[in-house]
Amino acid sequence: MKQWFKGILSMALAATIVVTGCSNGKENADSEATGKGGNGGSDVVDLTIWGAVPEENGPQTVVDKWNAAHPDVQVKYVRYINDDSGNTKLDTALMMQSDAPDIFFSYGENNLFRRENSGMTAPLDELISAQGFDVDGVIGSENLLKFNDQIHYLPAYKNIDFVVLNKAALDEIGQPVPTDWTWDEFADLALKLNKDGRKGAFVTPGADLLIGKFTLVSSQPKDSFYTAEGLSNFNNPAMKKGLEIQKKLYDEGAMVGWGEGIANKLDPANELLTGKAAMVYGGAWMMRSLKDTDTWPRDFAVAFAPAPQYEKGTNVNNGGMNDFMSINNNSAHKEEAFQFMSWYLQEGNMDMIPGGRIPTNKTADFDQVTQLIVGDKQDVIDQESLGNVLKADYTFAVREKATAFPQITTISKEEAEKYFMDQQSVDDTLSAMQERADKVIQSESK
Repeated sequence: MKQWFKGILSMALAATIVVTGCSNGKENADSEATGKGGNGGSDVVDLTIWGAVPEENGPQTVVDKWNAAHPDVQVKYVRYINDDSGNTKLDTALMMQSDAPDIFFSYGENNLFRRENSGMTAPLDELISAQGFDVDGVIGSENLLKFNDQIHYLPAYKNIDFVVLNKAALDEIGQPVPTDWTWDEFADLALKLNKDGRKGAFVTPGADLLIGKFTLVSSQPKDSFYTAEGLSNFNNPAMKKGLEIQKKLYDEGAMVGWGEGIANKLDPANELLTGKAAMVYGGAWMMRSLKDTDTWPRDFAVAFAPAPQYEKGTNVNNGGMNDFMSINNNSAHKEEAFQFMSWYLQEGNMDMIPGGRIPTNKTADFDQVTQLIVGDKQDVIDQESLGNVLKADYTFAVREKATAFPQITTISKEEAEKYFMDQQSVDDTLSAMQERADKVIQSESK
């Protein structure tokens, strides 16, 4: 458990003792006086959902539709910011049960695993069975990680990584939109697209967006950062290959330098849409920006290519399932909460699609999904290539092991930076990554 989370837990427990002593009697009396849901004896159940997507980008429409059709179960959406402060706020609410949500979204495995291990998530298996929700038919059992042999979440968003390209720049050099391609071919295309005033490519510098990470994941989709023995997998030919490709693109001027990218906090959408880069590594989360011609007026369309691979034909995607929906283990209305979850995953989240939230529902019509995303922006979004990327059959990266994961991702960034800034060789970089990561893994495993 992270040190900061231990501190939060201690404060929350201390506060809970005080709050419990002062308020339990009043809460029990209020509950007896008002009846179900605290609504003066009415049969209306009030549910609260916490999520990080802005209300105007879909959640409010979703909630309004549900509430209009379900007068007996009324839902309120509360937005929290998906950063350390926002996640701390949600964790504290769940621990103290002060204005705690009935349903909440966790973003990324670290946040999900922490909440599962802290007893915040309710097991869903009995609810799934009672309400006849077809997990395999809707989500796919292979897309779930069980906790203590039970289901504690259902994913609501298929986060697909892809490369976004300036279609006019491709046409200039007579190149088609790439389909099945490798990172070597990505680098070759970047060099062809490179010209004065426009870089051939842009990959956001950072621990999660190293080309070395992408090649490593492509070579080993499951627990790519770990060996079978549970130690670090950084000293791996696939990691070396990706780092060398990234360094080549920096050295040959086809990408903005690592240091410049970090110092200026460069954003892939802005780099692409202002014409500073001909192609960028991104994903479905970029769609709102790609359609925003008020902020980024332009005279070219963008096209979409699948994420490059370490080797052709593997079709591994670093994205994967996200927006993990869980029910508060202390919610008094778990059945109603799961009723909403079931509706959301099979129908309700269609209103999230225009904002780029790709549904996890296997039966979704991805031609319709593509049309909803593109909307009236056919002039700036290449619908055919987007559809091909969205409906492809991917092997998604899966992470079951999480020992010292935040620390080892930081280590990978720190050591890669030394290589990119010509402070050490690639072999020394990999050795340092391996040695430092193994130490923190062994330390946390004790």
